[in-house]
Amino acid sequence: MTTAPALQPTLSPKLPQLAAQGFALRHSRQAHYEFDWHVHDCAMLLWPRKGALQSAWQSEGAPGHAGFDQIRLARSQAILLPVATAHRTQSATHHQEHGELYLAPEIARACSTGRGAIRLDAAALSMLDALLAPALDPRAAEPLVLAVVRQIAQARPLDMARPHSPARQMLARFAQALDWDEPLQGIDAIACELGTSTRQLQRACQDEFGQSPVALRRQMLAAHARRLLATGLPLAQVSVQLGFATSGHLTRLLKSVAH
Repeated sequence: MTTAPALQPTLSPKLPQLAAQGFALRHSRQAHYEFDWHVHDCAMLLWPRKGALQSAWQSEGAPGHAGFDQIRLARSQAILLPVATAHRTQSATHHQEHGELYLAPEIARACSTGRGAIRLDAAALSMLDALLAPALDPRAAEPLVLAVVRQIAQARPLDMARPHSPARQMLARFAQALDWDEPLQGIDAIACELGTSTRQLQRACQDEFGQSPVALRRQMLAAHARRLLATGLPLAQVSVQLGFATSGHLTRLLKSVAH
């Protein structure tokens, strides 16, 4: 838990939006997203779909938000907050996409997880993605929300006591980018994003994996390219998807990186 000077959070009311069905959804792709300390009159689940978010929330039992927990959220992670929990969120990457599910108290009571950071399993992620799909039939939304609530009631809390090393955070960012068909950042850029220096990141990779960040990046690129090629995609398409200038560059990478 981190201590901070007490501030007065603003109220962001949601209950009027919940009157009809007991829930409401918000979907944001806003670049440089930031919402300072505020509270809702309902429970809230917030989860990133793309990029990362830096979130902080009032610790249980702490007055105001003199004591708060904080975490950097990426895909497969979320925060679940009860009614009137002061919190703030901002984008931690250049681009972000996230969802917010507001829940009436009678629905949120089914979430035995309580509050804080949780890990979303594949089923919960799939249902949350479906909720934000533009083609979703409104009649299917309510049973889908109830299914999400039942699923996250069994979610595992995230261990925030021991943050991952910069080397593992780098690999997680690369894996997320590949999952979203985005080009991988360079080592200097990813070090800056992680709040560390390039030299410290190099040292962390060498200590933990015995390899440089560049070598690990090349291995992840090659492994992902081979998976895509195995599905039948042509070399030219995979090259473009992974950000290579030409197919020849990808071919040279695959020849130089062993299976």
